[in-house]
Amino acid sequence: MKSDQMDETFQRMDSKGFFRLEIPEKLNMARLIVDYWAQHGRGQDVAIYYMDQQITYQDLKDMTDRFASALHRLGISKGDTYLIRTPNQPEYMVSFLGGQKIGAVPIPTSTMLREYELEHIINNSEAAAVITTSSYIEAIENIRPKCETLKHVIVIGDTPGDQISYADLLKEDAESLPFVETHKDDPAYFLYTSGTTGAPKGVVHGHRFIIGAGDPIGKFTMGLEKGDICGGPTALTWMYALGHNFLFAFRWGVATAIYADERFDSERAYEYIQNCKITIFAGTPTIYRMMLAVKDAEKKYDTGSLKYCLSSGEPLLAETWREWDRRFGVKIIDSMGQTEAHEFCTTQTQLPVKIGSMGKPLPGIEVAIVNDKGERLPPGEMGHLAIRNDHPGLFTEYFKMPAQMKDVSLPNNWYDTKDLAHMDEDGYFWYGARSDDIM
Repeated sequence: MKSDQMDETFQRMDSKGFFRLEIPEKLNMARLIVDYWAQHGRGQDVAIYYMDQQITYQDLKDMTDRFASALHRLGISKGDTYLIRTPNQPEYMVSFLGGQKIGAVPIPTSTMLREYELEHIINNSEAAAVITTSSYIEAIENIRPKCETLKHVIVIGDTPGDQISYADLLKEDAESLPFVETHKDDPAYFLYTSGTTGAPKGVVHGHRFIIGAGDPIGKFTMGLEKGDICGGPTALTWMYALGHNFLFAFRWGVATAIYADERFDSERAYEYIQNCKITIFAGTPTIYRMMLAVKDAEKKYDTGSLKYCLSSGEPLLAETWREWDRRFGVKIIDSMGQTEAHEFCTTQTQLPVKIGSMGKPLPGIEVAIVNDKGERLPPGEMGHLAIRNDHPGLFTEYFKMPAQMKDVSLPNNWYDTKDLAHMDEDGYFWYGARSDDIM
């Protein structure tokens, strides 16, 4: 979608005054965010900066086509799931998007997961393949005999055994790539929760997610426009970074710069912003505090490219926000989100900041504070932080866990985030606590 066409998406209002997001019935995430740009004037624009590489949108289309064709040749087809376990690197993005082109369903996983967690995820999701690197192959091989559905192990780098070489797959001729039609509600990818309250849950997102979440976040939280370069040091397997530093950047036809180091370093983060000319930086409150601890960083490094900094994952302290603004002259946009919905409430680029607040619901997303009966509560009263169930950026199911789906449903068609919050007189939302942490 061209930028002017994307703006038109937000000029339509429904009877309640909410922006409508137009989601086509037939939709494929990868083709929308890669092929579209390659075929509509941005084929030679850089999509990915990584170390000394510059990968254009045309390059990305060619690579994902070849990878999709290779997966198809291996017998992976629409609805089949596959695990990705890599650090932040272009191969992760190509693997994710390439599978989607044939209707297969990628499952990004953290490189920090232990063997029993990986085993649970592979078996629960019925994954047919795993894509990993030579550095992380050992855990996969250790659990491989316990995973009956796992047919293929694809390795980026050296293949120490009978695995399949990722590099060889990218030599596949893409001319034989079949066209696979996908629906907006078809599974596009899974993410698994951390499992702190039980076994990790497979959170399934449909192809509609890329518009339902990507359009309001890209416009109102990130303020994306042609020429932007997004990036940050967090793992792309985390929903926060998966959106901001990958999927939403491509949805808006801009570039992402991959932070290559697996360990965070404050000085390295400043160098990354300076050298890559990052315009939209996604961090966490802890990252900002660590970066502020670098004495005279504002004098040592050129951060003038920054337009906005984004924050999520934990409370953003007032002193962190003020000190960052004082030293760098850049606003940190705080947000509330979940694996199930990405961000739905943020301070947004066009809003006055109320430090400590989650901000307001994003246009196109209906959010409210409700009681146990699903009735809206007045300003100042603590209640369930709820999202309307028809939000197109909301997940479609917990995979094979219908009881857990019922547990997050409230009357009057609300999804219960399991967070407590209140709204003030100006419509800003303020976090309270987890509802399932209260005894």
